[in-house]
Amino acid sequence: MKRRKFINNVFISSLGLGSMGSINPYYNQYVFPYKISLAQFSLFRLEMSREIDPMNFAKISNELGFDGLEYLQISYTGGLLREKKKTSLNGIKKLAKDLNKRAKDYNQENVLIMIDSAPDLGSYVDNYDDYHTWIDCASEMKCHSVRVNLRGSDQNLSNWSENSINNLNKLCEYAKPLDINIIVENHGGFSSNADYLVNVIENIDHDNVGTLPDFGNFCIRQDETKYGESYKMFTEGAEKTSNRPPTIYDSCAERFDMYDGVKKLMKYAKGVSAKTHGFDSNGNDVDIDYKKMIKIVKESGYSGFIGVEAQAFTMDPIEAIKASKKLLLNSYV
Repeated sequence: MKRRKFINNVFISSLGLGSMGSINPYYNQYVFPYKISLAQFSLFRLEMSREIDPMNFAKISNELGFDGLEYLQISYTGGLLREKKKTSLNGIKKLAKDLNKRAKDYNQENVLIMIDSAPDLGSYVDNYDDYHTWIDCASEMKCHSVRVNLRGSDQNLSNWSENSINNLNKLCEYAKPLDINIIVENHGGFSSNADYLVNVIENIDHDNVGTLPDFGNFCIRQDETKYGESYKMFTEGAEKTSNRPPTIYDSCAERFDMYDGVKKLMKYAKGVSAKTHGFDSNGNDVDIDYKKMIKIVKESGYSGFIGVEAQAFTMDPIEAIKASKKLLLNSYV
């Protein structure tokens, strides 16, 4: 090849590479240091409308470019496990076997199971069977954790703290031989006050307890009327009428500072939930400063999975997941 033609070809190739970088939606000049998992809750609107089958979770996650799976327990307690006999040990083992095969087929890592359909651990609990079932399932699936809730059912902080500590200790004791962590998300009520939640975690006698800091779940108290409107938008979707779409935070009457909250919870984090609420025209979350959040995660020394949980009322859930992943990757500097 003549020298001039060679130089021209190199020049054209370099322009092509530069153009590819500028149009790649996941392009980032920095190497993103975390594995990324997909929270099944992101797909829940499509599951409720039966547009997708929860058994195809691994396939969808793979197609969207994720590495791991954060399962939603309630996705498998409806049509799939409605019969009581299917929640027996044999039923759970069969479910775990099926999900394991699908995860393997699509090169996905089982990360955790989010337990929502069970007694609230911020209240008095005398029967832990529902939790034991899903801890067993998580163990069969080689997850590292189950996520639980500590909302509580009254406004008595002392009772909530006592119940939370007692219940978490009992679950950690059960889960320890199965190599499962019990992790708590800031998920409403007292649990969305990071100071209160840290106090509970620090009073647990087991090392398999931890937190799942969620970027967007720092609403301590909801305006009930507005929350009803938000729930309708979550289940049915909403029209975007301005550059700031409606979000779940619009119904929040009392909040804990999200950046202070994540910073405090990261000390005990065994997972991270990168929640998004909605996007402006530049692709940024309208409620959450993502660069600030990712900086907090980075400075904490955390090295595990970051889970994408998209909750954009005005977008198709799949498109919201893509936008959330793009924002997450481009926020690391």
